[in-house]
Amino acid sequence: MVAPFNSWGMRDREHVFGPAPAGTVRTVFVGDSFVEFQSLRQSLPEAVEERLLRQSKKTVEAVNFGISGTNPKSYYYRLRDVALPLSPDAVSVFFFSGNDFLFDSNFRWEWLPPLLDESPGRSIVGRVMPHTNWLLVNRLRLSEVLNSNEPIEGEFATLQQIVKEPKEQGLTKLAQHMKRHYYPNVPEQKLREILARGDGRLFDLFAARLDDQEYLAGWLPNLILRAELKPTSFNSITTIQQADAALHESVIDGTLSWLVAMHRLARERGVPFSLFVIPTGGVDPAFVDFWSPWPHYYSWYLHCDAMHERLVQALRGTDVPFVDLRPAFAGRVDTYRKSDAHWTEYGQSLAADRIAEQVGNTLKAKLD
Repeated sequence: MVAPFNSWGMRDREHVFGPAPAGTVRTVFVGDSFVEFQSLRQSLPEAVEERLLRQSKKTVEAVNFGISGTNPKSYYYRLRDVALPLSPDAVSVFFFSGNDFLFDSNFRWEWLPPLLDESPGRSIVGRVMPHTNWLLVNRLRLSEVLNSNEPIEGEFATLQQIVKEPKEQGLTKLAQHMKRHYYPNVPEQKLREILARGDGRLFDLFAARLDDQEYLAGWLPNLILRAELKPTSFNSITTIQQADAALHESVIDGTLSWLVAMHRLARERGVPFSLFVIPTGGVDPAFVDFWSPWPHYYSWYLHCDAMHERLVQALRGTDVPFVDLRPAFAGRVDTYRKSDAHWTEYGQSLAADRIAEQVGNTLKAKLD
């Protein structure tokens, strides 16, 4: 296994900044937590690298530029300012349909850069001190922002203690925690009823296990309660057809513009480019069944599934080389974690197989 983080603040081993050592085939992975994900034994680049080494006569390195909590705008600048300057033999960008869609802008130049940004070339500090900027943002995890929660001191540790309680007692304490910190005006009994649905399966989810251990974070019950307590026309959608009818085409067009721009960047540098579109847990029957007691919460996944299909259709009308990963998962059970909706160990293995196949074909001449 690789060290948890390297000197760049990435979940990876150390790499040379600049061209790869002679005889080494280098591919870089750009994306969010699906690329970096810390709860699995391997990062996605490490799993793919392992597979490529089995079919290669040369040294292979898959460089991890996955940063949790980021989106295609960040991917663009990370590709331009960090990944492509490493002179890779190929680049892969990963788009997750669960939270990567952009609802506010098409691709455009930004004339007023931020003080700090995870892409050195986009920020004011980064233009003067790129390495310092990179370390500040990634070592301090400044990209990881959940807008649904205000920080609550010691909350994570408190919740991990609660899930160790007997179920009935633990559900009561969880409802009390949510009332105290999130919903002071909602009766505790109502909060408990929502959290205890499905025979307390949400609580059972966090039992200790050898693989795919899941952890309770405050944002999850907050989002569940928010959706179930305040049903709206948006979160009352129950079919993908309804979700498709409610979709705004500007979301697809705006998101697509950034993906096309990334492909253009790589093409201008003569670097082979692949885009991998990751579906939500809606492709996993066990994931869908688990969330059935909370239909308003699950409604978001129906919206994302509809947007996924529209994006794939739109990509077919471009020259962007892409792989829709949905067929690799369709109908497979227990491929997605229930709490954070990331891949399980099994799910990542399916993804790594398909990604290694695609990247291996792209680099075939260099790997032989």
